[in-house]
Amino acid sequence: MAANEEKNKGGTLYSGKYLEEQEMSPKELKKHRKEEKKEAKRVKEANKTTFQVAMEYVRVILIGALVAFLLCKFVIVNAEVPSGSMIPTINIKDRMIGLRMTYYFTDPKRGDVAIFKCPAEGPDYGKLYVKRVIGLPGETVTIKAGQVIITTADGETIYLDESYLNETPREDLTVNNQTYILGDDEYFMMGDNRNNSTDSRFWGNVKRDRFVAKVLFKYWKGFEIIK
Repeated sequence: MAANEEKNKGGTLYSGKYLEEQEMSPKELKKHRKEEKKEAKRVKEANKTTFQVAMEYVRVILIGALVAFLLCKFVIVNAEVPSGSMIPTINIKDRMIGLRMTYYFTDPKRGDVAIFKCPAEGPDYGKLYVKRVIGLPGETVTIKAGQVIITTADGETIYLDESYLNETPREDLTVNNQTYILGDDEYFMMGDNRNNSTDSRFWGNVKRDRFVAKVLFKYWKGFEIIK
């Protein structure tokens, strides 16, 4: 008879493990069972094949890639700025995050730094641009000596306080004494670097359906909330 097996008086064969557990208190038995489960799990992990381990890594990578794709497709825009048209707010090679969902539920507001599809005909058509919202639907935008003047749909005149500009727009490098009338679904966009920005002054107004995301922050080089 095996060393870990015994017979009781009735002839029933019990394992040593059973007899050992019979002598334990309920608390000790619970702890013992828990330790057995942990040991069984450890043995199972140790017995995994290289293929099984590799497949687990592949599964994690695929799930991560899918989540990243869905985030970039429907929730955020992660982009690098190639030009200096938004200096000093956004510099060349800065990376920024824009939230797509902002414009799913609300319309662009004056002052928003927005990502949109370029409306200009030519090789840049449809490319993602980043500019600041200056004029809203139904308004008239006038530029005189570098000063932006807004006439709202109600006839109110607004002289924009553009403290985000780091230099006064030069008359010889910008479009002056021009008036731009916005339709019911059109916006006037301008770069913060007025002396070096191709924007609505040159290729016209941007329709509502071309807006993609509102810029939230830049994170390279350095982190900064975009206002």
